[in-house]
This record gives sequence, C-alpha cells and structure tokens, in this order.
Amino acid sequence: MKAACSRRPLSIACASALALASLAGCRRSGAGWIEPLKTLEPGGTPSNAAIEELRKGIDRYQAEVDRKVSAAQNLGVYWKMLALKYVDNGMFVLALDALDEAVAVYPENPILFQYMGVSAARAAKGRVADAAEQARLLARAEAAYRRAIFLDPTYVNALYGLSVLLALELDRPADAEPLLATVLEREPKNLDALFLLGRIAYAGGRYEDAVDCYDRILAARPPEKLRDQAEQNMRQVKGALYEAP
Repeated sequence: MKAACSRRPLSIACASALALASLAGCRRSGAGWIEPLKTLEPGGTPSNAAIEELRKGIDRYQAEVDRKVSAAQNLGVYWKMLALKYVDNGMFVLALDALDEAVAVYPENPILFQYMGVSAARAAKGRVADAAEQARLLARAEAAYRRAIFLDPTYVNALYGLSVLLALELDRPADAEPLLATVLEREPKNLDALFLLGRIAYAGGRYEDAVDCYDRILAARPPEKLRDQAEQNMRQVKGALYEAP
C-alpha cells in the first residue's frame, strides 16, 4: 500500500491513510494523546480546563483503549485464519462470512478483498439451481475484486482474478482485456494471463493475436504440460486462421 502511494500522485485514499498514520504515530504515550484529542474538541482551541480534563481522561482510559485495540487486532487475525482454512477446504460460503468479519477489522487490506472475490465466484458455481443468488454472488465477486484493485492498482492476483470472472463467468471478455494487459505489463511471462488472453482472442476471431499469445508462452519455456497445451492451442488457432476467408 505504501509503495503504491509513492509511485503515483497522492490520491484521496493515500492522503487519508497518511493522515491517519500521522495521527496514530502521536499515540505512543499519555502525553502523545493531547494534540490529537485537541483536534477533536469543538469550538477551536480548547481552554486550559478542557485540556486538563483531557489529561485526566487519558490517564483513566489509555490502558483500556490499548487493550481493546489489541483485542480487535487478535480477533482480526482469528477471522483471517478461519477464512483461509475455509478456502483451503472449499467452504467458500463460510469463507465469505469470515472474510466479512476480517474486513470489518481491516477494511483497507486488498488481499482480504481478493480472497472475497475468489470465494464469492467459487460459491456462485454451486448455485446452479438459483439464478438470482448466483448472479448476486458473481456481482459480489466483481465488487470485491474491484475494491482490491482500488486499494492496490498493481495487485496482480486481483487483476487476473477479475479478468477471469469477467471473461469466463460474466461473458464480458472485452472488459477483461485491459486488466490482462496490466498484468502482462507487470509480469510479461505470466502464463495464466497469456493463456486467457489467447482464449479471448481466439473466441473473438482474432487469430493472429491468439498466435502471438501462444508464441509468447512457448518462448517462456513453460513446464511440459503447459507447453503441450500451448502447442495444441496453437495448432487449433492456425487451423482456424488458414480456413478463414
């Protein structure tokens, strides 16, 4: 997150994060609370009496505040662990519930939203008898991926995950291509992205573009299984290319 902010103009999200970080940095001791709390007092600069009341409140509540924050952080770790365990065991609906709890603690963690996108998309596959619920879950998956990308525009897993969702589940391959282009700008040898881009190009009748994708895959010297798949796809694309009017 910090690195992403440093590479582009300061956005509202980054500015807010920096302001919060600056405020939090003042809260390391009792005295460090005074200035931040003064900014929350209505009516401008507080009186000496009001400042003294703040000091008393800090003495009274600092330990409890620290305890509650620590407890919330520990609870956030619990929900993250539970969500990962559910995902590992294919329990995607339960994973969504755990991820909701984790996001309540860490609302600016792009990785949590990426897992939410994966879980919602996988949960949708099990709703074949309920079209409305399936559509709701797919929409939730798209929203989660987009939130992850908003938080970290360079997050390759979220970019690729959303491109798969758009191309294969939502029948919006044109929307997926710019995302794949971004992935390949960051990782030119991302074989998953190249395979998907080749598939989109082939389905759209852009056979030369598809050939280029498979050429790039083969040039990357992939493992045997992927090489065989790329060669098979290449033969299929070239056959269609030669048959094209």
